Amino acid sequence: MVGSAIARRLLADGASHLLLRSRSELDLTDQAAVEAFFAAEKPEYVFLPAAKVGGIHANNAYPAEFLRDNLAIQTNVIHSAWKRGAAKLCFLGSSCIYLSEARAAAAARGIPAHRPTGAHQRVVSGSQDRRHQNMPGLSPPVSF
Repeated sequence: MVGSAIARRLLADGASHLLLRSRSELDLTDQAAVEAFFAAEKPEYVFLPAAKVGGIHANNAYPAEFLRDNLAIQTNVIHSAWKRGAAKLCFLGSSCIYLSEARAAAAARGIPAHRPTGAHQRVVSGSQDRRHQNMPGLSPPVSF
């Protein structure tokens, strides 16, 4: 749902070359498949809204499987994007992917409103590689 909204917005804004894959076309939990995709396509910008979801009952019934699969998706995509030199990566997460009894690390009001700079910028943008030390500032968030 979120991925479809991002794709619609990018197309409406004039993007012409979106690399879209369905779950059946690319299993993001499969490290080799994700690496092969990134090696072949070499995307410049990566949006990662993908996650295993299932609702309250499924999350309660299979908490370890949801956590495992979501960590695999995130790890595979973020690492492959970095390894293949993607210029930007936008990772979307949700509190729904965490255990319901986990204490929140920070309230929304505690999230800094300023943009990261220097070393923090490189970490946030997904790269500590020297090739990216002179990266321009992060783009402002896109509103949907």
